[in-house]
Amino acid sequence: MGEALDGGHIRHPHGALPDLFFPTDRSWLVSALWDDTWTCIGGPAPLIHTLQRDPVANARQVRTDEDALPPGLTRE
Repeated sequence: MGEALDGGHIRHPHGALPDLFFPTDRSWLVSALWDDTWTCIGGPAPLIHTLQRDPVANARQVRTDEDALPPGLTRE
C-alpha cells in the first residue's frame, strides 16, 4: 500500500531531504520527487491507516496500480 500526502511536501526552506529514504530494513519508505508537490509514503497497513486518520496529513490511500497524483492536479 502507498500513501499520497496532498497537504504538503517534505522539503523545507531550512534544508533539503533526499528524494527517497527508508530504514535499513526497508519496512517503509518516503518519496518526494524533485518535480512533485506531494509526498508518497509506503509501508505496513497500520502506518497507512494512522496517516489517513490524521487530519494534518491530509492523506489518501492509493493502490500500487494507481497513479499517486493528487486529485485536481494534472501531469504536464
